[in-house]
Amino acid sequence: MATFAILRTCSRGTRCLLVKMQQQSGALSLETTSKIFSTSSASNGALDYFRARRGPFTPEEKRGSGHMMTASTHWKVERFVAVSMVAIMPAALFYQGPIMDHLFTTFVYLHGHWGMKGVLTDYLVKFVPWIQYVWYTVSILGFAGMIHFNFNDVGFTKAIQMLWSI
Repeated sequence: MATFAILRTCSRGTRCLLVKMQQQSGALSLETTSKIFSTSSASNGALDYFRARRGPFTPEEKRGSGHMMTASTHWKVERFVAVSMVAIMPAALFYQGPIMDHLFTTFVYLHGHWGMKGVLTDYLVKFVPWIQYVWYTVSILGFAGMIHFNFNDVGFTKAIQMLWSI
């Protein structure tokens, strides 16, 4: 009951945050509303930009502008990279060489890049839109540094082994 009282006090006229209380034949009933999730810029402009939106989305909206794959395909690739790291990390301890170095650095870096990109997209892009360009620049320079380390030094698997032997 306390939850309904809080939700009732949070409502703005007929537009409530989560549920809308409606009088029907003398008894109160709950009805889920999706008015709050509208994308029209006619009412509150800036506030509508920060509100969540419910589907159904078109394939173009799911893909977004400039993306090369759908969200479901990207999710599958992320899961493949994450699961394959379970096998690559122990294998890197036993089989050291340039192929394992590049495989290890590529998969670990892809996993970290996508994870951080997700955090930035979820929390910062609406407030700092240019942060994604900074992240891509940092990612490209970081990956180039890892590849340079693999070609011109001992490689990451040997470096980890040397670090553990200290």
